Amino acid sequence: MAARLSLKPLLTYSPINRFTLAALAFLGRLAGRQRPPRSVAVEHIELAGRPTELVMAKGPTGGSTDTAVLYLHGGAFISCSPGTHRPITASLAKGLGVPVFALDYRQLPQGGVGTSVHDAFEAYLELLGERGYRHVVVAGDSAGGFLTVKVAELAATNDVARPTALALLSPLLDLDLGTRADRTSRHDAYLPMRQLEVLGPMFDWGPIPFTGARRAADIDPTVFPPTIVITAQDEMVEPDSIELAGRLATAGRDLDLHSYPWQVHAFTVPLRHREGRESVGLVVDFLADAIAAAHRVSADGADSSTVEAV
Repeated sequence: MAARLSLKPLLTYSPINRFTLAALAFLGRLAGRQRPPRSVAVEHIELAGRPTELVMAKGPTGGSTDTAVLYLHGGAFISCSPGTHRPITASLAKGLGVPVFALDYRQLPQGGVGTSVHDAFEAYLELLGERGYRHVVVAGDSAGGFLTVKVAELAATNDVARPTALALLSPLLDLDLGTRADRTSRHDAYLPMRQLEVLGPMFDWGPIPFTGARRAADIDPTVFPPTIVITAQDEMVEPDSIELAGRLATAGRDLDLHSYPWQVHAFTVPLRHREGRESVGLVVDFLADAIAAAHRVSADGADSSTVEAV
């Protein structure tokens, strides 16, 4: 109710222009100055030429050394940063015992969604190639959820090893949602449809053109690895998650979908209440199982190769 009465009017009627975009970028950088949770260490590095936060649990973890998480933050392609999403990246690093790379990809007005997708995929390629990780989980919330499914799509298109698993948290899965006459944000706690109508044309800004599917439901289901989706019931983007889940389930893909009533968009990220912590626990358990399954497959393949060689 607090979000509906305060945040939603603010987001609905605030103008979107270069001044506000610059202000949002400044606030994102400011958030990055806060201290990280005590349970993790944060190192500032470059990944595929972009600033990135490498988040690692302190002390022994027992996690796999050949596995990493690429985290893509949300913010409607105009705001937020790795610093604003440290609660979720720290929880993933601690829960999975593997390094989490939170990418500071280019956003408006620096670049349109095609540029954001390019940065995300290049980061994924570097983790698999130069950095030598055999298994990479890709996770993201809101706009970062859209980038997450695009990484899976591009991996298939470019004949690259697909992600080990995907985690989609209140994902934006339709780039043209703002033009959908059959959709409304009336029941959403704070996301306004009218601002997506304004942002829509900006999504196609360069310098790198957008390619491929604009809706996650249009991507071939077979390119999806094990996928978990967390949504808030009745949030504006939930119908697209349900549609994607239906397509993946029909195709026999490994899928978990959880919808929480009385929650707000991307409620998993802050972790400040019971449902937020519970949803992150579901994500960690799902991803841990997917990572373990991937390692079993790798071990079986190695055994088979050894037998054939002999």
